[in-house]
Amino acid sequence: MNIFKSFAGIVMLLACLLSLGFVFQKEDQAPPRFPLKISPNGRHLMDNHGTPFLMVADVAWQMLRRLSYAEAVHYMDIRKSQSFNTFLVHLLPAQPNQRNFNKVAPFLDNNDLTRPNKAYFDYLEKIVIAARERNLVVGIVVSRQSWNTVFDTQKEEAWKKYGTYVGRHFAKYPNIIWIISEEEYQSASQFKAISEGIRSESDGQIVASLNTCSPTSVNDNSPNHSQLKFIIPDSTVTPAEYAALANWQKNSAEAALRPFLIANSEFPKEITDQSTLIRNQAYQSILSSAAGFCHMSTIKNFNPTWKVNITKDGAEYIHQLVKILKGIPWEYMQPDTPDLLVDSIDKADIGIVSLSNKKMAMLYLPTSRAVRLNLKHLEGNVFGAVWYSPRTGKRWNGKDLKLDEEAIVQPPELQPEWDWILLIGSKQ
Repeated sequence: MNIFKSFAGIVMLLACLLSLGFVFQKEDQAPPRFPLKISPNGRHLMDNHGTPFLMVADVAWQMLRRLSYAEAVHYMDIRKSQSFNTFLVHLLPAQPNQRNFNKVAPFLDNNDLTRPNKAYFDYLEKIVIAARERNLVVGIVVSRQSWNTVFDTQKEEAWKKYGTYVGRHFAKYPNIIWIISEEEYQSASQFKAISEGIRSESDGQIVASLNTCSPTSVNDNSPNHSQLKFIIPDSTVTPAEYAALANWQKNSAEAALRPFLIANSEFPKEITDQSTLIRNQAYQSILSSAAGFCHMSTIKNFNPTWKVNITKDGAEYIHQLVKILKGIPWEYMQPDTPDLLVDSIDKADIGIVSLSNKKMAMLYLPTSRAVRLNLKHLEGNVFGAVWYSPRTGKRWNGKDLKLDEEAIVQPPELQPEWDWILLIGSKQ
């Protein structure tokens, strides 16, 4: 009963805000308190006090191998300033014969999983501490395809001891989530043994899974169920494949059984404005009911140009994404049918989420255009409209719309390549 009362209170609060000019602007929230938890509705994350946590993650695969501690801190400070709150790092080097930045191997005696090298894991611990000081979450990927030859030659006891060791080593750091490769790269028995080892020692830290399958073959019926799912495409897509991926992403929530995040694709070099496509995928992620967005750029392997490219590849728009969503009750919205739209082209291109009571809907327009709306799909007689620019974060109030009048809305600035967020809500 308390849950229903709480939700009813939220709805009434939203209605009051709508009636006062349709303005949504949450106060700056206190830094999140870890560990993170899964929300009661199983759709998003929240902090230890129940505050919704929009995960904005960056892929930093080779941090341990390529960056000094000072460089890792520099990376974290930049990403923090760009409004990222999470980064993902591979615990093991790219190849079994490689070492970390300090030339230290992860295991002793020819990669014996039962004999971890403490100095190697101490280096990651130092980075985790720096992340905690900055209120950043660290997603630690503990297994990877390139190490299958090592894991396959050892037995279940070794896999579990490895999971137990890393779980114990980092148990006291609540800003960690654990990520284990899914079944396409690792046997189900390995996933089970590693995750059981981690869970036996960790103190409330989320255990997530990583899937790098193509969208057409993603399987959410893994025998080893995780609490959170990362879907990170492992190949470059062509423009035609991108269109198919965007459509899959928009409809992916229908089959989701747990909170998930989808990373943007990697694009061919001939696509010069990748930032626009990455920004598009970020908003499509939110509108597919993802628990946030996972940003993947050219810096993930920390090649020599990373300090220049860290401000590019879509990262320049992440702050605006977070700013806009702070003013919208995203955590209560779910993907909706395109019935609010009239034209077939709009139905195919524009993503929609709405509140369950149909008092409010949010639309993402990938290009500037006038849009016809069927307001009978929403509850109310008079509606307010607000426009947001994902490029700039700027906000405009639109005109009021009435149920008995034809509703045609258009962005305040008709720049051809600009995308837009449109918020429509009842003013009753």
